[in-house]
Amino acid sequence: MSDTRNSDVPLTGIAFGAVALALVVLFAVFLPKAEGDSANTSAITLPKTLPGGYTSAALPAAWKGNPSVAGQEDAIVKQVQAELDYGNAQLKKTTGGGFGNAIYLKDSGQSIFFVQAFRAAGGAVSPGEISDPTKLQPGTSVDQLTTVGKATCIVTGSVASGGQVQQAQTKCQESKGQLTVQVMAPSVASSDVAKVADLVLSQIS
Repeated sequence: MSDTRNSDVPLTGIAFGAVALALVVLFAVFLPKAEGDSANTSAITLPKTLPGGYTSAALPAAWKGNPSVAGQEDAIVKQVQAELDYGNAQLKKTTGGGFGNAIYLKDSGQSIFFVQAFRAAGGAVSPGEISDPTKLQPGTSVDQLTTVGKATCIVTGSVASGGQVQQAQTKCQESKGQLTVQVMAPSVASSDVAKVADLVLSQIS
């Protein structure tokens, strides 16, 4: 799998909204669900910041230094909160336990991470189809299943020359007891996506 560097193009408000609204469907692939009458339904409060320069996109400070949204930070934050509220409403319908929902930025929006945490053990993680990229034509969309640290990840991309995969997005899941964290990011190395999952999991209870 080829190395992937962070996108050089900051997300505009319109692009941001389109990506965020698609996440509910994407995460349904391996959404954990609390079961039983004793399921913990208390909300999970996700931190506003994470070590390493990750900041909640619901804070104006997360957008400082991003030239594409200069002077529009407050409006973008309102849009982010609307997306989070929408995600919360959808997650409330589909999970039987408590959850948390957040979006983090790094480097003024050059990297974006969509995060959900659940009071449930992790579910089985697998893409719909697992194919050998060396046997596929260049440009073919492909999913790969990989382990990064303690996280299990689905890496989606397209086949490049030599059977390498040009990474487009990564979804990682990591669990500890009855807590599960899922992180999705476009155009970010899978090691960074797994790192965010591990950081979030270490700071919630």
